[in-house]
This record gives sequence, structure tokens and C-alpha cells, in this order.
Amino acid sequence: MANELDKSAQKAADKEKKAKQAAAMKAAAAKKPKKSPIKYFKEVRSEFKKVSWPSKKQVFNNTVVVLATIVTSGIAIWAIDSLFMFVWKTMLSMQ
Repeated sequence: MANELDKSAQKAADKEKKAKQAAAMKAAAAKKPKKSPIKYFKEVRSEFKKVSWPSKKQVFNNTVVVLATIVTSGIAIWAIDSLFMFVWKTMLSMQ
């Protein structure tokens, strides 16, 4: 019984700790200064400069791979569906 009391006390302490952490996070978020839209877009622009953009050849190759995968998957799904339909019709015609 004492063990159950310890567990319930621990759960209550954990719950209180989580509530305090949530309150602290809300307070920290409220303290953040708001940025002007101009500063925001300047930061976005600087982040875009850091991005490693793929070349046109890489984009084309990736597009071909995606399209080939889509076609292959479509054919596989069609084949499985046709097989199941054949089995289903065969089973229904046996009755």
C-alpha cells in the first residue's frame, strides 16, 4: 500500500513538474521580441543562400526516377488487382 502511495505521489510530482515546464515555455515565448517583416524576409533570403540547390541535370534525373517508380508501382498494383479479381471470379463461379 505504501508503494501505491509513493507511485501516486510521484505521478502528482511529475504532473506538477510538467505544468511548471509548460508555463516556463509560454513565458519564454511571450518574452521573444517580434521581428519586423523586412527583417524576416532578409533572414529568409540569407537562409536561401545557404541552401545547396540541385542542378538541372539532377532535377531531371530525379524526376525520371520518380515517374518510373510511379509507373512501375501502378503496373504492379494493376497486376495484383487483376490476379485477385480472377481468383474472386473463379471462386464465385464454383458455387
